[in-house]
Amino acid sequence: MFEKLKKRAVRVCLRLWERLYRYHYGLGIHTWRLLRRIGRRVWRGIRPLRHWARYLWMRRVVRPVHRFVRRQKLLGTRIKPAFRQLREAAKKSFFSIFPCFWHLCRSAVKNYWDALSALGRLVGPITAAAVLAVTLGVWSGTDFCLSVTYQGQELGLVESAAVYDRGAALARGRVINADDSFEVDAVPTFTMTLRRGKATLSDHEVCDAILRQSGDSIAQVSGLYVDGVFVGAMEDEADIVAVLDALKADRYDENDPHQRAEFVQTVEIVEGLYPISAVAQDPIDLTDILTTEVVNARYHTVRAGDTLSTIARQYDITTADLRELNPQYAATDTIRVGEALLVQRARARLQVQVVTTKVETEEIPYKTKTVYRDDKPATYNKTTTKGKAGSMDVTYEYVHLDGEFISSSRVLETVTKEPVTEVIERGTKKTYAQDGSVVQPGDGIATGKWTWPVPVCRNVYQGYHSGHLAWDISSGPIPVYNKPCLAVDGGKVVYAGWYYNYGYYVKIDHGNGLYSVYAHLKSISVVEGQLVSNGQQIGRIGNTGYSFGPHLHLEVIKNGVKVNPNKYLKP
Repeated sequence: MFEKLKKRAVRVCLRLWERLYRYHYGLGIHTWRLLRRIGRRVWRGIRPLRHWARYLWMRRVVRPVHRFVRRQKLLGTRIKPAFRQLREAAKKSFFSIFPCFWHLCRSAVKNYWDALSALGRLVGPITAAAVLAVTLGVWSGTDFCLSVTYQGQELGLVESAAVYDRGAALARGRVINADDSFEVDAVPTFTMTLRRGKATLSDHEVCDAILRQSGDSIAQVSGLYVDGVFVGAMEDEADIVAVLDALKADRYDENDPHQRAEFVQTVEIVEGLYPISAVAQDPIDLTDILTTEVVNARYHTVRAGDTLSTIARQYDITTADLRELNPQYAATDTIRVGEALLVQRARARLQVQVVTTKVETEEIPYKTKTVYRDDKPATYNKTTTKGKAGSMDVTYEYVHLDGEFISSSRVLETVTKEPVTEVIERGTKKTYAQDGSVVQPGDGIATGKWTWPVPVCRNVYQGYHSGHLAWDISSGPIPVYNKPCLAVDGGKVVYAGWYYNYGYYVKIDHGNGLYSVYAHLKSISVVEGQLVSNGQQIGRIGNTGYSFGPHLHLEVIKNGVKVNPNKYLKP
């Protein structure tokens, strides 16, 4: 009956498919014919437009081009005879060329004016475009610059007015600490001129040229700049270098190869013309200028309701920055009212940063690779390759700013010993437990945080004492018979089966000499050698062996001695 219905359904589907195919095929044929008919009518409809376009093409493009080509060919046929006449005239005498050339020109203009006009209309725009391109190329390759006149004296050439502005700013910066004997006039006269291979002045050269106009109030010395700002000058560059080296020497041990000192700001020594009033006579004066605090330390007094985050937002810093400024709050959020918190460090004009490099040896943990074998039971678990930790030398950089610790960073790692990957083989072949269930291996990891083994009951009706070195868990509001029994922690099952008066019995090794024992079970869901996880079901609670009611007999063994489970579990 079923086969007949199936065949009939197939015939109906085939017949439906054939009708759909014929319908769409006929629809496609009619559509194609309709499109062809429409195309032919459109083509006939635009016939006048096609004739008109062809007429314009022939009259405005093809015929003028043909006419122009014929005229140029005719003109070309007259060029050779003209050159022949010129050669014959040159043979007679040199001066005979000019009357002959003039006659030929008059004859060409008179007889071939139309051809020459057409040729001129074609060649003229092309020639003009070429001349324009050549002109632009010549002028674009010309290098212009500015000639600067200052106080009636020509200073030289500069690339742009911005170079002079920077030079004038440098000149004004050099007289920050000078008296009123020197003044910079920043309104020069600029004249556009050609460079012609002459060198242009840099901003420092413009500065020297401006200062040179001041006469006896300047001197040729070395100036010190910090972040582009003029600080002071001394007669000898070596004196400035000695001051800078002394600032570094006070911050670090020069004989320690693992330490280096550097300035946070950009330091530059520029030799040039400086006002005499800005020249320091004693290195101590320059040292005082460099160590002067340009930013003062700032503190916040804690008020009621303040928190670290609200204080950080108030001073536009992050909470992490606030903790770094106040290390006593690195691991706590509790602040006391009235306490002063540092929210901004003091900063000298020139800061010294000391970087200390330290190499420490660290351990590289080994990785674990698990190989699954189909020919071994699920309880099979064997370490074929023992894992070994590696080691590496880690280079740390500790940064101190003006003697205060700022940060540390990990800059380099060099592996000295490669770790050995631990290889563990585990079986995947199905294994059945005593209760007939398929064994589900766990991770076998002992977490140290024990799980209560009877989820439905937390009542210990008989505790640990001299005559009973275990707990009996039962007599709760819910009957425990046939309820799941869980492993208190991860480990390896060392025994699973019938054990004398204990009835059905499971013993799990948690490592470090610690075992847990589960007795009087109704059934067992694990097998010997199996790894179990924390909280994994190992069986069901029963009343087997020497027992007078359903309960779980729980023992804890430490180094071969039964101990009170109360050390690990709370009822």
